[in-house]
Amino acid sequence: MNLQYFLLLLVRYIVFIAFKDNYVWTKNSTHENNGLNQISGICQLYNGTICNEFLRNSHVFISPNVTINDLEDRLKAAYGVIKESKDMNSNCRKYALPSLCLSSLPICRTPERTNLLYFANVAMITNKYSGNETRKKRFLLKDPKNRHSFLKKKPVYYNDVFTNDVSSKYPPTKESENLKRICREECELLENELCQKEYAIAKRHPVISVVGVEECQKIPREKDCSSLGITIEVDDAEDCYWEDGSSYRGIENVSISGKPCLRWSWLMKEISDFPELIGQNYCRNPGKVEKNPWCFVDDQSLDRSIEPCNIPKCVDKLWLTIISILALAAVAVVLTSVLILKKKSSRGMKNIQSINTPNAGNNIYGNSQLNSNQDTGRMNLNSSIELVGIPSKNMEKNSLLRIPHFTLQDVEFFEELGEGAFGKVYKGQLTQPNKKIVNVAIKALKENASIKTQQDFRREIELISDLKHQNIVCILGVILNKEPYCMLFEYMANGDLHEFLISNSPIEKKTLLQLEFLQIAIQISEGMEYLSGHHYVHRDLAARNCLVNEGLIVKISDFGLSRDIYSSDYYRVQSKSLLPVRWMPSESILYGKFTTESDIWSFGVVLWEIYSYGMQPYCGYSNPEVIHLIRSRQLLSCPENCPTAVYSLMMECWHEQAVKRPTFSDISHRLKTWYDGHVKISNQNI
Repeated sequence: MNLQYFLLLLVRYIVFIAFKDNYVWTKNSTHENNGLNQISGICQLYNGTICNEFLRNSHVFISPNVTINDLEDRLKAAYGVIKESKDMNSNCRKYALPSLCLSSLPICRTPERTNLLYFANVAMITNKYSGNETRKKRFLLKDPKNRHSFLKKKPVYYNDVFTNDVSSKYPPTKESENLKRICREECELLENELCQKEYAIAKRHPVISVVGVEECQKIPREKDCSSLGITIEVDDAEDCYWEDGSSYRGIENVSISGKPCLRWSWLMKEISDFPELIGQNYCRNPGKVEKNPWCFVDDQSLDRSIEPCNIPKCVDKLWLTIISILALAAVAVVLTSVLILKKKSSRGMKNIQSINTPNAGNNIYGNSQLNSNQDTGRMNLNSSIELVGIPSKNMEKNSLLRIPHFTLQDVEFFEELGEGAFGKVYKGQLTQPNKKIVNVAIKALKENASIKTQQDFRREIELISDLKHQNIVCILGVILNKEPYCMLFEYMANGDLHEFLISNSPIEKKTLLQLEFLQIAIQISEGMEYLSGHHYVHRDLAARNCLVNEGLIVKISDFGLSRDIYSSDYYRVQSKSLLPVRWMPSESILYGKFTTESDIWSFGVVLWEIYSYGMQPYCGYSNPEVIHLIRSRQLLSCPENCPTAVYSLMMECWHEQAVKRPTFSDISHRLKTWYDGHVKISNQNI
């Protein structure tokens, strides 16, 4: 046994024997002795199990009102809640246990001095004010000024031991004692960036809050602190990037236009998915959404703007080095040749007076101006509707000619509906040539968009220009003569189907009839039958992407709105694009394979949404858990009051083998048959 620890136990025993009666009074009168007992504490050797990895052979600070066993039980209960939580991000989860352990059991730097101080305080207070002076003692303990005045009168040995220690002025507490607490910088990174949502939940949770979550603002800034192991990924020697720059960890923090980069956590909500962004404002490419590292910058016309960073590509640097070496070698060869020619001319040989050179203006590669233009904007995702096959060369030109063209003077912008991949989507009014005014949804391309983004915008016009069906939201016209370029769509008064279902659910004390459920499903299936018949794959069929008009008219759309209310419906799989995994079959999740058959799977999930009044599929499960459920064939259960035949159709749509799923034509036929049957029964009842 450690000699110091043995002496410590001996001192504690002697003090306890000498003042055991008074110490018992102190321990049993916590309701009268708030000044000492509830805030002070002692250091004990940690002998538990749950925090053994972080506190092995360490003395930890314990309040005298609890024991290590009590804290151990609380920690086990709190960690059990965390392990079962569906809201805990995987990058945050690994810091949960060390954070709980080091918060509730801070390490004592000087355990012997802390414990001597505690028992010296107990001894002096109980000895000085025993017997008939109980009331005076209680008064002194409750008044900090009187307690401080009293402590000045402590014996000589007390001053010798604690003269230069901050603890000598007060009984040892978590705030005043010489403790090794969690590093404040790491605590703030967890609370404000990496585990922002988790911290907020923990502070309110009845089991976790009992253990005690650190208030980061109250922790002193010290170099000697308990680290949680959070590292900021930075390599100041890295001055170029490979491939798309997603692995770049250099310290460039200025955009290509010279604007300083903003801190990622200020503007990026999903920073917990990208631990390489915490605590910094360096250029990065999280999720490979761009072709090179970028960052957020201040923009006077926008709340936020993104710009690429002026970082060279490592391959380019390598080639530049090779070219420089070759150029130097070429210069050396030329100089050598000149010297040889001079020698020959000195021997009487004639100099070459002129050399015919080819005309450099006739470049066989043509005008390279377009090829040299770089896409400096953020990469935009196209509409999820995709045409299977290769369009003809004149398709875009013919499509643009067929669509009515309007000017900005023909359109009046109203409220903002959301923001998509190309820019904002607004509600507005269009004045047509016949002076008729109609409500429209305006999909606007953000101003000063890159050439690549403009091409994607026109590509979408090309794709949807030929779509004409009563259950597809059709394009009414375009504005392409002046920025902002816009696509104009018919406006659907009742919003998206997801919101419509919720607003007509039992939660709102409303219900839909079985005929209305079938009416909604039939319209979506007929719209998808039309799309599949024209070789289109939607890729994001869901209730949120179907719009509802008056008279229960439902039409398929995809404005790609990135509203916060639907952010949980998408998940970044293996650092690729955000994907709606709750609506996707295994072949799409694992291999990125999108087909009409994968749209049929999604339709089955939409049916489930309809009959469950807009509930989120696999509600309560995290996105990684949903992927596991789908792969292991643990599918959605039958919604309440859903007919057996309809649920059987859902299960057919979710067949593991894509070729065995029903076609949209078959689905439409079966839904119409059921609908007609319900109508006949209703008429007979009348």
